[in-house]
Amino acid sequence: MVSDTAAVIVAAGQGRRMGGTNKALMRLNGQAILSYSIRAFRACDSIKRIVVVINDYDVKRMQTEWSTDPIELGADLVVPGGAERWVSSRNGFDAVSEEHDYVLVHDAARPLIGSGDIENVIRSMRQHGCALAAEPLADTLKECGGDTRVTSTVDRQHMWLAQTPQGARCKIMQEAFAAWDCDANGLPTDESMILENIGQHPQLVACSNPNFKLTTPTDLHVAEALLQCGTIQ
Repeated sequence: MVSDTAAVIVAAGQGRRMGGTNKALMRLNGQAILSYSIRAFRACDSIKRIVVVINDYDVKRMQTEWSTDPIELGADLVVPGGAERWVSSRNGFDAVSEEHDYVLVHDAARPLIGSGDIENVIRSMRQHGCALAAEPLADTLKECGGDTRVTSTVDRQHMWLAQTPQGARCKIMQEAFAAWDCDANGLPTDESMILENIGQHPQLVACSNPNFKLTTPTDLHVAEALLQCGTIQ
């Protein structure tokens, strides 16, 4: 197995809908949420380096509250985050772009990602140049007007929910970050959006593990239940 991919784990969020605390430092089944993503990427043979994007004050919090830090958990490098999520992603990318062929960006708030799913995204990324974890939309999708009344039902056949990790060849990702114009395009919500802006078409890769984002306290309870019942690979 070739180790040619860098992993950037973004853990610099403020967790506004989780009570205003960094979700990466919250407790999940007795462990810091950040530890799950680091462990999953560390178990992948394709991963050469892991960079955690987290602010200094949260590193200090982690040392105080958990008696550990990202490096002790298995990361190779820690870099500070930015004011927006995409800036944090770019900061992590800048730290590894000249040393690796490929890069994956993952949100620490998706702790249930499995190593097998990461490897599947990497294989697709190698084949297509860029790829992302995603989930086919199962629910019926409605479009509404300004008064929240339904105006139409949207065909869900080609609809997917974007997840992470997302990645590309480093040269492609570098071009995409350089080309993004916030004044013209607003804030990007993920790496795929940045790649689409330069004409790339990332390949969607379905995950075998639940890979939802921890956004509310209810999500945390669901993730803990899944871990405790042993359904996570």
